[in-house]
Amino acid sequence: MASSSSSSSHDSMKVLEQSRVSPSPASVAPQPASLPLTFFDILWLYTSPVERLFLYPFPHSTVVFTESYLPNLKSSLSLALHHFYPLAGKLRRSPDSPADLYELHYEEGDSVSLTVAETDLDFLDLVGYHARDSNKLSSLVPRLLEIDVDNRPLLAIQVTLFPDHGIGIGFTVHHAACDGFNSTHFIKSWASSCKSSGHVSLVPPAPSFDRSVIVDPCNLYSEFLRDMNSFIADNNPVLVLAAVESAPSNLVHATFTLAPDRIEGLKTLVRSKAKSFNCSTFVVSCAYLWTCIVKARGYQADKTARFSFAVDWRKRLQPPTPDTYFGNCLGGCFAEAMVGDLVQEDGIIAAAEAIGRAIEVLKGGVSKCFSGFVPRVFALLVAECPPLSVAGSPKFKVYDVDFGWGRPLKVEVPSIKETGALSLSDSRDVQCGLEIGLVLPKHDMEALVTMFEEGLSFSDLC
Repeated sequence: MASSSSSSSHDSMKVLEQSRVSPSPASVAPQPASLPLTFFDILWLYTSPVERLFLYPFPHSTVVFTESYLPNLKSSLSLALHHFYPLAGKLRRSPDSPADLYELHYEEGDSVSLTVAETDLDFLDLVGYHARDSNKLSSLVPRLLEIDVDNRPLLAIQVTLFPDHGIGIGFTVHHAACDGFNSTHFIKSWASSCKSSGHVSLVPPAPSFDRSVIVDPCNLYSEFLRDMNSFIADNNPVLVLAAVESAPSNLVHATFTLAPDRIEGLKTLVRSKAKSFNCSTFVVSCAYLWTCIVKARGYQADKTARFSFAVDWRKRLQPPTPDTYFGNCLGGCFAEAMVGDLVQEDGIIAAAEAIGRAIEVLKGGVSKCFSGFVPRVFALLVAECPPLSVAGSPKFKVYDVDFGWGRPLKVEVPSIKETGALSLSDSRDVQCGLEIGLVLPKHDMEALVTMFEEGLSFSDLC
């Protein structure tokens, strides 16, 4: 684990150390050394990285942290990387295959960037649910530095100390390497290893790197890559799977909560008026947020609003993919509805029905759901009303990640500032509750807060 110290600072951030952490040695070299990208992975080749930030209470000084806690953080990270070794490798074009084939490649000596810093930012402000400066949260996650486009790093980590108050652990992951199920599995394994001082290096089950379980009879991989490269050549955009109208300087990050009783109230409202479909917690929660955001943004009534979300395909493939599979196994769903329908008092009905119809399409299988997939995504990127998308899932149980300092006070997804998505997670305080993170211009956020509370009051009356 090579390291170097630095006294450089950026605004309120002071870098204490920059180091590289490699997977722990093993009697047998990791196999396989290279993992080819599948059609699920290649969709994320050009997207912005995913960032996740965990904030914990930590009433210790910088000296105590660096002397008593940092060594265990590093050694436990090395142990966890042994099981998730591809994350220490690089994304590259395969040298032994046609030029359009990409792979995750690991070789001995590869490592993950670990930055240790301290800050004088207000810890209690950052762990709040109110609107906060999104740039402050972004400063607590590392950047994936791409020096060589054909050897792209997959994971970077930043540990930031708020002396005598708290600690933040930020992760940045290249989405082509894996999806949120895998990255959360890795994070939980590192946390367990740290909490047990190295006695536990993996939260079972162990990840599977068997790429043969992903079958591609229609050669979707080549179709996706061809369509993406064609779009980039024609438009030269910064490609993300959500559209952002602009990047105003007054962006704020706020967290909204839905308690179980509120969710049940929304379900009751939808079931009383909507056509028959699976009225799940996910459907009604997303439908409700979609209507609130459309109202807050003030779109014209005759425009079409769009909503996109990822769906786990592990159990939908034939045969099903093991839960232990390491890699992306997500597909997109696309819902749309007229703005005029969504902004009605009972707009959640139209929103829920639209999301329900999008989910029904999944029954058509891979060939139907993914045919022409990339052009559909690009159409969303250039739509007049930018789509709302979702990052994360309550199934990840991010508030269970304990490094030995207890449960997090707050978990955020700072990267939604770049994608315009909403983040969705389990609740810190209430079982079966939800937390929804959003980044918007300050004026839009103020309007959204009003819409959110008024909408819940309406559902109480129904």
